[in-house]
Amino acid sequence: MFVILSAGIFLRAWPTAGFHGVGYDEGIYAGYVETALKEGIWNYPDIVRAYVKWQEERSDAVVPATRIGFLLPASALAAISRLDPLTALRCVSLVSSVLLLFATAIIAYRLGGSERMLLLTVLMAVAPLQIHLAQRSLVDGYFAFWAVLCAWFLWENLQAPKHKGWLAGYGASLFVLVLTKENAAFVFAALIIVSIVFAVFKLGRGSVFLFVVSLLAPALAVLTLAALVGGVGEWIWFYRMFVQKSAALSYPILFQDGAWYRYLIDFTLLSPLVAVLALGALFQIDRESRPDVFWALLLGASYLVMSAVPFGMSLRFAAYWDLHLRWLALSQVLQVAEKLPRIRPLFALAGVILILAAVDLFQYWRYFVHAQIYDPVSFQLLHASRLIK
Repeated sequence: MFVILSAGIFLRAWPTAGFHGVGYDEGIYAGYVETALKEGIWNYPDIVRAYVKWQEERSDAVVPATRIGFLLPASALAAISRLDPLTALRCVSLVSSVLLLFATAIIAYRLGGSERMLLLTVLMAVAPLQIHLAQRSLVDGYFAFWAVLCAWFLWENLQAPKHKGWLAGYGASLFVLVLTKENAAFVFAALIIVSIVFAVFKLGRGSVFLFVVSLLAPALAVLTLAALVGGVGEWIWFYRMFVQKSAALSYPILFQDGAWYRYLIDFTLLSPLVAVLALGALFQIDRESRPDVFWALLLGASYLVMSAVPFGMSLRFAAYWDLHLRWLALSQVLQVAEKLPRIRPLFALAGVILILAAVDLFQYWRYFVHAQIYDPVSFQLLHASRLIK
């Protein structure tokens, strides 16, 4: 296990990205952190209000300064360590990616035992999107970490509804998630759908406390954001304006729109074997395998809401699905391994996992090293795959 985790950390920490420039979003984030350092982190509400005024005067939308779940830790790190803003943001992304890898191991052990812990951690260690985001100053890898924590703590609460620790962890992670990015609304919707399904079909044990925390934590986060903007009314007005101006941007119109199956195509291009195995697992899920049902429902519910957003579909936004897909893919591999009487299951598993890992590492090299992709949108993936010229 130590070797697997060390390899995963190395892949994330060692700078291998082919794109060495500063992306548009990265530059905006770095600007917010730099302003926070100059004016003081405690004066961040003034920075947010200045941003809102600036956004009102612009005809296009700019990455919001209200993503304080990501920006404040980066600002604090930059202030303490005297790192430049861009490096501080990258450090936050790297640390969150490493923590997600550790969380994967713990989740797999608690839900599936030692064997699944080893195998799932291998698959997450070589996940191309996770390695890429760990080396960027973007919010999406950090968001993925908190989204997975929310899912994990929800599972634990459905199994042990009276456990105060799991309930507190769920509330805290959901609170930070909402403060991190607006896409938290999609994760929240998926969590609620899964909670209802598990309660109705008696797959888990819900509780009044879980229901209250599921509503209270995001509500407190929204009130926090509203206070930064100037009030609830101002917050509603701001986000309406932001959504309207975002829909008019040329980049989302050209590269972040498409049919409902866009995410399926993108993940197949990025991790073809994992995507195919996960899709196959969806047709063989057994009700008795509740972890499989849980991850499949969470994936399906979030896919349903995220694929319905016009001009708002990007592989980066769905980075937290990596765990869901790899869990389901591994379930399919384990089922197939048990049906190979002439080959020892251990040898079959080792061979398949090595193939999956090798393919994912090659895909990372193809897209993010050789093709120097910064934002893995469909056009870039298709072009790097030579499916379009």
